[in-house]
Amino acid sequence: MAGRGEMTTHGPTAEGNAVLVNVLSSSLRSTLNGLGSAPGLIRQVLEEESWRSFVTPRGELVEHDDFASFVTTAPTAGLGQTLDEVVRVIGDDVYTLDLLAQALGVASDSLRGLRPAADGTGPIAKDARFFGAYARSGGWVFGLMVARSVQPGTGQPGSSSRSERHVASKVSAKKFALMAGTTPARVMRFYKAWDRAAQAGIVPAFEALVPGQETVLPEPEVWGEYFTKFEQSTERRESIAEQAEASGTSYAEAVKVANNPAALRTAILGDAKTAEAARIALTDRMQDDVDLQINIAKTLAQTPELRKAVSTETRRAERTEYVRQAAGDGKVRTPAGQVIELPTQAKEKAAAHLALVQDPGASPEAVSEAYEAVHALINEAVEADPDIQTREQRTRFSRALSATAKSIEGIDPDDLIAVADDDLREKLASLQKQVNELAGLIVNDKPGNLRAV
Repeated sequence: MAGRGEMTTHGPTAEGNAVLVNVLSSSLRSTLNGLGSAPGLIRQVLEEESWRSFVTPRGELVEHDDFASFVTTAPTAGLGQTLDEVVRVIGDDVYTLDLLAQALGVASDSLRGLRPAADGTGPIAKDARFFGAYARSGGWVFGLMVARSVQPGTGQPGSSSRSERHVASKVSAKKFALMAGTTPARVMRFYKAWDRAAQAGIVPAFEALVPGQETVLPEPEVWGEYFTKFEQSTERRESIAEQAEASGTSYAEAVKVANNPAALRTAILGDAKTAEAARIALTDRMQDDVDLQINIAKTLAQTPELRKAVSTETRRAERTEYVRQAAGDGKVRTPAGQVIELPTQAKEKAAAHLALVQDPGASPEAVSEAYEAVHALINEAVEADPDIQTREQRTRFSRALSATAKSIEGIDPDDLIAVADDDLREKLASLQKQVNELAGLIVNDKPGNLRAV
């Protein structure tokens, strides 16, 4: 009978037995090469009588009075197997079969009759076992092969197991691929898939696996969540995986969409919600994707309808911002470029117009009317304050004179002389006269004393 109990501490024997029992249990339940390592593990468990007392992975102490109870009790308190299965696994190992008979208290000959007549170690049997392994676990079988055998880049020795029998060296992805007759890129796709599954906590980490080690594998349909064979670009696959993790969506579903651009285009064209999701995704991606920014900009510039729509929305956005500033902090820019603060009453009127332009359903005409109304409020504020009005006029005159002076400074005298005709001379003389007259209005010097320009 099996006994189980919670204990805060366990004896050294129980703790040590746990390692061997857990490895044996995993080997028997594994779907790949358990038949290769299990006979030796059974022999050691029988020799050391580890089955009598051990600790489960949950820290529970389990004790068995007889070996049959240990075999048939469900994991993790036992192996969860039948005696017939254990005998079949032992096969032709006479020594181990005798140990089993002693533990059960029966004659060895009675156990030999339980062995299958067919050869379980021949090529057909091996193929059958591998076929069954793939049928039950799918791609996880190949993922485990890579995970326990490959250490990318270095090819240095991998992690040692708990027993000297399992000390071995892992190899690089390149060497593993060469041995398998495939490519390093394909090997690394399995490696990356296992890594993601390990990070999700559904398979052991690489450090916990050594060549030949067995482990219980997840359901086959789960493999598609972590691996997709169609992708030739590791960078592309990793990028999709990162986005799936960040957004909390299914990696497998994202891969399906990425693998069928035609279906994605159809969904966008036929469904407004899908189109909106695509628009948001493209907008988010453009923040970091310069090439996408350029391509979108080219598309907009080369399509007259889109170019017109962009111009309309740009003007709408600018006018909305103009109204928002007036209604918000009340600091606005006058036509001459001054920054003034609107009176309280004007700000309240601007706020009413802001509510209108921020309505998604507002027409371009309504936005224009609100913009003009706020513009009129600014002009009223300028006209109502003599000081502001004076500064406004002075600023306007200064800007006009500065622009004229800059234009004249840009004329090359040599070029002007080379091409001057009667028309140009007349225009220049007229300009000089106007400048002299304006100067005479604001300075005490006579116009004749001014330097000609």
